[in-house]
Amino acid sequence: MKHPILLLTLILPLSAFATRPGLNECSPLPATKKYLSTDFHGYPRDVAFDCVYECNKDETIYPVNAISKVHINTVDEDALMTTCQGVVVKKTKWGYDFDKVVPFYAADTNLVEIKKWAFANVEFDPATNPLEKAKLLKLKEDLNQISTSYIIAGTSGGEATKYFLEAGKLLTEIAKGLPMNTKLLDEVLQKIIESKGETKAPGTSEALVEMMLSSAASWRIPPQN
Repeated sequence: MKHPILLLTLILPLSAFATRPGLNECSPLPATKKYLSTDFHGYPRDVAFDCVYECNKDETIYPVNAISKVHINTVDEDALMTTCQGVVVKKTKWGYDFDKVVPFYAADTNLVEIKKWAFANVEFDPATNPLEKAKLLKLKEDLNQISTSYIIAGTSGGEATKYFLEAGKLLTEIAKGLPMNTKLLDEVLQKIIESKGETKAPGTSEALVEMMLSSAASWRIPPQN
């Protein structure tokens, strides 16, 4: 009778690590993590590893294998930066230990393979995608804060800072339409996509806006081939 109990003890922790993702989400399978680099001596060093993720489209789960590449400098970074996206670790008296798995919006990632899956399978329509609507609402909040700062800067430095004022006004207009009207946002993002991430020359309102949105709205920018 002791053997089945021991077997369950070994199997349950592995199965407990898996957390089913919601619609348009992905979730890692921590037990699938595999190192692709073999140099584990000293810091700093570059580390590459892959993990299998489960991604949810219309309640059908699709496996996606994605590679992570990170540059680590310390023992803490070694623990915190070499986990599959969505894996949370906790500090313990002897170091770090697994805590939980948190599914994430498929488009909100730097993992190329998952980003490609998202742009092939996720509908970026806030009317039908609650996760997209939530992201756009947060973006609206951020844009309103940033635009206020830009407008203040643009009205206090004369001609030298006038481009801040122009950038602030554009960000205000973009924010007004969110979350349901993304026309102005998409127009700027399309320029970023067409320029392959190369922003305008510094010192212009276009450069300020594109630089800010390339980060703040990065989930709506497809991976470059």
